[in-house]
Amino acid sequence: MQRLAGRVAVVTGAGSGIGLALVERLATEGVRVVMADIDANTLTAQSKRLQASGVDVHAEVVDVSNPDAVEHLGRTVIDRYGSLHIAINNAGIVNTGNSWELSLEEWRRVIDVDLWGVIHGIRTFVPLILATGEEGHVINTASMAAVIARPKLGPYTAAKHAVLGVSDVLRAELSDLGARVGVSVVMPGLIKTAMVPVGVIPAEQVALNIVDAIRRDRAYVFTDDHSSAEVHQRQQEIAAARAEVCFLDES
Repeated sequence: MQRLAGRVAVVTGAGSGIGLALVERLATEGVRVVMADIDANTLTAQSKRLQASGVDVHAEVVDVSNPDAVEHLGRTVIDRYGSLHIAINNAGIVNTGNSWELSLEEWRRVIDVDLWGVIHGIRTFVPLILATGEEGHVINTASMAAVIARPKLGPYTAAKHAVLGVSDVLRAELSDLGARVGVSVVMPGLIKTAMVPVGVIPAEQVALNIVDAIRRDRAYVFTDDHSSAEVHQRQQEIAAARAEVCFLDES
């Protein structure tokens, strides 16, 4: 999608971090953006700031774990701008603890936002993008936790692995349709956000990377080279195990 000016985008988790940086970057490219976030105060403050600078954005308070709320968000996009071209399913949360010690509610809370939020976005936004008959793009935010596993991040890792898989499936489905709709999955590393205060990569740099992925239809978006050795080691271990497939019998 080389031409971004005049397009319409929706961004979840848009009140801060990568989501807000994406809103700002897209607006610079001439994209009209509906910003969605569960934090009403932050969302309102940021949208008013952007509107005061002449940016065409609209804010909606949305809990992405609620499918009805996401469907309402989709209708709002169409009612306000008439079409949708870019959907960015970015909202996410994290918690920590040993997998067997976390309560079911703690598991559900992360998976409801980080995985079901993406699923709700796909179910709502993809039909709207297809209805335009024009080029479109879907961005799903995963994490390095989609390709490596670290202790005490069970729900987050489960959700982000699933986001990677669902994104690959969606890309294949859209390709089968012959649709001009790309799908990218983003795997941020240590980004400077409220969720990762020890981050070293500015969210604005990540936003530039993601916009480039929209332009060039890149399937996988890594934000930095952190943990490269761990990713490579895991890939090697999986490939080696596959090469050693054997069929055992009891004889």
